[in-house]
Amino acid sequence: MPSRVIESHGVPGVAAFSAFLDNLLARAETVKPTASIEPPLDKADFQDLQTQLNEALGIDPSQVGEVNDAKRTQRHAIIETAVRDTFSSLVATTSIDSPDFARVWNLFDILSILSDDEQCDPALLLWLVEELLDSQTIAGCRKVFDFLESRRERITAKHFGQKKLVILRTCNELLRRLSRALDPAFSGRVFIYLFQSFPLGDRSSVNLRGEYHVENVTTWDQEPAKAEDASADSMDVDMETQGETTQKTGDQRSTPKPGTADAKKHRDKALDLEALYPIFWSLQESFNRPKKLFEPAQFASFKSGLEATMAIFQSIKVDQSARSRDSKDKSDESKRALKRKRGEGEDDELANGFNPKYLTSRDLFKLEIGDLALRRNVLVQALIIMEFLLSVSSKGKEKIVRIKAPNKSVSHSDQQLSEEDTNWVLDMKKKIADYLKIGPEGPYFYRMVETVLSRDKNWVHWKVEGCPPIEMPAVSPQTFLDAKIAAGKLATARKMRDAPMGSMNWDFLQDEDPDEAWKKLENPERYQQPDLKTLQRKLEDAKFDIEMARDPKEKQRAVEAKNSLTWVALRVASRSRLAMFDNIDSDDNIDKIFEDKPKEDEPQEVEDTSAVADAVFPDDRKPIVVVDVSRASKLSVAKRLASQHPGVFTRVPAHITRKPQEGEKEGEDYYFVDTQTFNMMRDGDQLIEFTEGDYSQGTSRKHIQAVSEAGKVAIMEMNHDSAQQVKDWDFSARFICIEPPSPQILEPQLRETGSGLEGNEGQIQAILKDAAELAKQQKSPDFYESVINGGDDWTALEVAVYGKPITTTTDANGSAEGGNKSGGPENGGVPMSAAEGTTNEDEPTTTGAGGNGEDVPMTDVAPAPEA
Repeated sequence: MPSRVIESHGVPGVAAFSAFLDNLLARAETVKPTASIEPPLDKADFQDLQTQLNEALGIDPSQVGEVNDAKRTQRHAIIETAVRDTFSSLVATTSIDSPDFARVWNLFDILSILSDDEQCDPALLLWLVEELLDSQTIAGCRKVFDFLESRRERITAKHFGQKKLVILRTCNELLRRLSRALDPAFSGRVFIYLFQSFPLGDRSSVNLRGEYHVENVTTWDQEPAKAEDASADSMDVDMETQGETTQKTGDQRSTPKPGTADAKKHRDKALDLEALYPIFWSLQESFNRPKKLFEPAQFASFKSGLEATMAIFQSIKVDQSARSRDSKDKSDESKRALKRKRGEGEDDELANGFNPKYLTSRDLFKLEIGDLALRRNVLVQALIIMEFLLSVSSKGKEKIVRIKAPNKSVSHSDQQLSEEDTNWVLDMKKKIADYLKIGPEGPYFYRMVETVLSRDKNWVHWKVEGCPPIEMPAVSPQTFLDAKIAAGKLATARKMRDAPMGSMNWDFLQDEDPDEAWKKLENPERYQQPDLKTLQRKLEDAKFDIEMARDPKEKQRAVEAKNSLTWVALRVASRSRLAMFDNIDSDDNIDKIFEDKPKEDEPQEVEDTSAVADAVFPDDRKPIVVVDVSRASKLSVAKRLASQHPGVFTRVPAHITRKPQEGEKEGEDYYFVDTQTFNMMRDGDQLIEFTEGDYSQGTSRKHIQAVSEAGKVAIMEMNHDSAQQVKDWDFSARFICIEPPSPQILEPQLRETGSGLEGNEGQIQAILKDAAELAKQQKSPDFYESVINGGDDWTALEVAVYGKPITTTTDANGSAEGGNKSGGPENGGVPMSAAEGTTNEDEPTTTGAGGNGEDVPMTDVAPAPEA
């Protein structure tokens, strides 16, 4: 390394500290002879560092503790000046790719040690790193950032308050460069570094002013394309558009003959893409500056442009299997070509790079529009704008009204989306979501996008609230002392009672006659479990003793005796009267467990036991998803099936974030949770499906697993979109569709009194819309395992679940229906005799044999009497 001349800069001690710094660097080379960034230097690698530093600066060791602010500032200035001179000399004479550049990494480690000991300005190291990044290419910045990532914990451990603004400024400047260099992988590393360095709720890393990256401008050809011979310089796109398929065989291309219908379609398609070109790329202006959408003309232009883009996108059909084979062949061919072109050791960094900024040449538009990655990228941008627009809708404003002092920079309180535009945004959002699920790994791609957008909405809402502290407030001293005292009382060993609970006093063995004492020892009450009647009588005596107590000590003794008897009574009753525990209103009064059970409950109890014992399980025990959008029946499909087969099926209600409505019960209709709990379940991947709107709703994965672990079959009711999520996310289940009736029949059913929807026009129209959508989707044979008619044909549902009818019920007229339809003559079966088909009036009717002549197991019914 060439010699360098250190100037004093008019500051005494600069030259002396520069010499001391050279000695430290020489010592570092002996400690770490490698040229790599790792391992970092530690204070233990330099002996008596503080003593040597004092000697270099001419500080009397006896006056070290008496340094005032002025002297400390002077010392920091001397060190900074000398360090900058050394740093400038090293950077000017050494390339970052040279092994000698390890001296710079060693210099940074030495500064980190000095800043931790408060011997220099804590931000000096980061100032030098910032200057180094400005002087390097992107490749050099990667190596500098390798150093920052390896030393992140050490840098942020001490004096972070004095360093964080420099870290933020350095990373922001680097991100600005990377946005122009188009390196998303490096940008991701910078973002991760910021997230790991700053606390989760730190406001310094949040854009509170609602600014947008307006420098990221997309330019395109404003002039129309010149009229040229299309066959002279054309590029064919491997896509099928509006019924046209471009076929390739080797190097030959099939071109429609002039004057034919195919030629007209080909010409129309070219015109459509030509007209779409400026409309498509002009969308980037709205993506870049979302606030311009508040202008009516700009919003109308955005709507028409996005609709035209979606129309072209939806006309492009993707054959996933053919695409995957074609892409694999091309990938293999490209790998072989790269091997031929590149020599060993050649840098292939550019070849493996990913460029998120697409070329906007008019000549390339045909080819680019056929790229699924481009279409997905643009539609994800559109989804972000949809969420932005929904935040200023009427429902979005309702959430902001509840906030006392919202951040006006991001809440846009002076803007509101009309009801018509809100409906358009919701419809377009659904179209985009459906389209993103198409193509290779489409469902997983959309799930990732949906998760990111859901979490981003929480961050936006946090900014609207003014970024309140995320950390819990510190516990007050009084609260801590109270909790400490209470914990101490619980852990303190209590004084033992004179007589343990439930035992008799042993003093009678001394006072009474031995024979009498022996008889008392043989008393069955001492070793046999008391019955409930005895315990009831003793409890009444204990209550009487409490009322007649003459002093507090005697009353306390009576209360303890009553509590002991209460505990024993509950333990005894739990074996035979556990169902009666639901009737207990207070811990002090358990008289309900002593009451006789109603007689009408006894047959049901026997019937339930029989049902569990004779439970018939389907061959396939996977969870069942029943799609029934009509919701017109008072008793849902899942509830009906679970009630008919209680030992087999258990209905799993969904979790929902709204309040219970009239007649709804917790755990039966829904699990009612708050929004925070639901978000934690969603972000923790605890839901197999979820929907978000006025309220959020989803089905818990753990509840389904609990039913399966209990040996039963979980059954759930969903709409088609939720079932599509379950299937897209590869959750193993069976899908059964209840075919909705026609709109002429369904709509009156929804409007009739008792349906629970009277007067709720919005919900009725939503159900009718879901039913119309399901009518289209259920025709797909590869989605639903079974499609059955709606109404009260529960036998059809059982056949779909079991593969054959299981139960037979008796209608009001006494005729058998359901279970076995083969017993009638009209079905070619044998008529049931009176002995085979009739039972007592109070007993359900059963059939003795199935349609195929085999015995059919029975559940929830009593066996038929023999002839």
